[in-house]
Amino acid sequence: MGTSLGWNNTENTYNVTNGSGTLSSREEKNSNFFIQPLIGAFVSDNLVLGIFVNYENNSNESIYSDISNNSNNEMNAYTVGPFVRKFFPLNEKFALYGQGNIGFNHRSTRYEPEFVGTTFGRTSKSNSLMAGLKPGIVFFATSKIGVDLSVQGLQYSIGKVKNTSESFSNLEAGFNLPNLNIGLNLYLGK
Repeated sequence: MGTSLGWNNTENTYNVTNGSGTLSSREEKNSNFFIQPLIGAFVSDNLVLGIFVNYENNSNESIYSDISNNSNNEMNAYTVGPFVRKFFPLNEKFALYGQGNIGFNHRSTRYEPEFVGTTFGRTSKSNSLMAGLKPGIVFFATSKIGVDLSVQGLQYSIGKVKNTSESFSNLEAGFNLPNLNIGLNLYLGK
């Protein structure tokens, strides 16, 4: 049993030209946080089956230097499903692993665009099925405690936006440093 955490925060400033040719700047702030507790059992040597729960929060804020349009968006998502993790021991202290999972996802996104000082808010909700594969490495600090490093890996989701006819499918790949996650796991049966 254990949990993984991930956090990413970026701030960027862009120079933009609006329709009348006026130069302004846009400041964009993005923040992403997730926590994923999981529990599983070894069904054979180096193979774990279990269940996970995932909570994710993303926020995005865009601020323009002139009075055009600002926006503040926030997304909250919950996912639950089974996972399988296969370990490939390197030595007593380190092992590589691959993890596959499928799950049901519920997402709620609040959009708050602002046009010349007037805020228009709306909320969009969606349900989807997702599947993912991710690589990782675990360091066994003791025989019972493991510290995991992993990346997002590959994720595919397909779903529908509630109360609309809109559907979607997404394929994401995250193998770079901003997609690095750290986890702490307790291995009771090891």
